Amino acid sequence: MKTIQHNEAAGKGRADDYEVRTCLPKDLTADEQAACLDILTVGGAVDIASARRSFPRSRLVAIARLQGQIVGVGAIKPERPSYAAKVARDHGVTFPRNTLELGYVAVHPEHRSNGLSGRLAEAMMAQYKERLFATTYTDHMKRTLEKAGFVKKGGEREGRKQNLVSFWEKE
Repeated sequence: MKTIQHNEAAGKGRADDYEVRTCLPKDLTADEQAACLDILTVGGAVDIASARRSFPRSRLVAIARLQGQIVGVGAIKPERPSYAAKVARDHGVTFPRNTLELGYVAVHPEHRSNGLSGRLAEAMMAQYKERLFATTYTDHMKRTLEKAGFVKKGGEREGRKQNLVSFWEKE
């Protein structure tokens, strides 16, 4: 696993010092993709083996940078009908199986509390206007999803870390 190289000269910026832009995964260099995966690893909320396989196939990626350094990432994941069907069953909800998932929203710990998760979600929502779903167990991400126009639906289920995972949808 590659270690995150945090540029000490960049330090922690003010909220308006960060640049947030969307792109396609193919527009990122191999090092930039590795930096995104490193941030996801540190965040600990996703199955990193799955992220390594699906992140490069994401439909849209949002990247937060400070002085050119990647400090946050989010993605609209590739279509996964069988996974969507499992999520629907687990949460007792109904939605089209070709619905894409908003996920991989993570910010390097040294850059949290600057509104970056919301800005990452907002940037993706500005580009992608179709229905989306998301799942989360963190209160912070629940607030981020709600602000982005997602609505909590269905029941909660036990997650990988014995936490309760909720289902969110934006139509």
